[in-house]
Amino acid sequence: MTAIPFASAERLHLVTEEWPSLIDNTDAGPEGILWEISRDVLTSLGYEVTLEFVPWKRALRMVLTGERDGIVGIGFTEERAARLRYPKETLLLSETVVVSRKSRYVVYTGPESLTGLQVGISPGYSYYGAIRDAKNFERVAMPGIDSGLQMLMLGRIDAMLSNHYVVMAEAKRLGMSEDIFVSDVPISSGPVYLAFSLDVPEAFVVEFSKALERYKQANLITELPSSGL
Repeated sequence: MTAIPFASAERLHLVTEEWPSLIDNTDAGPEGILWEISRDVLTSLGYEVTLEFVPWKRALRMVLTGERDGIVGIGFTEERAARLRYPKETLLLSETVVVSRKSRYVVYTGPESLTGLQVGISPGYSYYGAIRDAKNFERVAMPGIDSGLQMLMLGRIDAMLSNHYVVMAEAKRLGMSEDIFVSDVPISSGPVYLAFSLDVPEAFVVEFSKALERYKQANLITELPSSGL
């Protein structure tokens, strides 16, 4: 179903995939800091906001085709920037790490340290260049972070790539916090955005970016909150 034309819309239809503790799909509705920031800023601009949770590849496709107005929690690439409208201001900064079993831990020092391993990845996610192009390890698709952790514990994968905060929160929920090892060196660290469909006017995206900057300054938001773990 095609979203209503932006010029006449009083409601913005956003989409994303669940990131435990950052953006959660609960019985009471969406929760988590990425949702709260997006909702609060857009509401301050006079828009009613809805959020739909679907697998990441589908979420991205829905925004690229104009079926939805924006996607929450997306990283920046030049390829995506040619097909989406990115605000200047980021939602938060995100860190992607290598997670392994504590009983057979992997110390990540670079792509070469994953040689010969089966590594869980999230389909549709964009990893940084050296990891994206590396041929020295096998990529295994994970349906989600929770299933990736289960695969890790069962020995079906040797390691997995995930947002640090998300994987620690999910491991805590599953009672696995003491069973996993997170390498000190991240594979990447960078910003995540609320990016919009090309159907959304550039003037609105500029307005949103300015409002987001004001919101973050008022709430002292500069990076992802510490997991405390």
